[in-house]
Amino acid sequence: QREYETIDDDIAVLEEKIEKLNDDMVKNATNSGKLAEIMREKEAAEAQLEEKMDRWTYLEELAAKILQQNA
Repeated sequence: QREYETIDDDIAVLEEKIEKLNDDMVKNATNSGKLAEIMREKEAAEAQLEEKMDRWTYLEELAAKILQQNA
């Protein structure tokens, strides 16, 4: 239940982080060391976002089933 209530916020935070990392990539386009570091961080954030989105889908389906059972 708690996860269901907070997952939208978690997803929003990750989306904002990825957007900031995209901006940082542009700003550091000529600094290959920093750019590689940012790209690794972005890949990790994107993987976390994908996991959260999959979990969100599962929780939404579960909530729908519960509502159907209670109707």
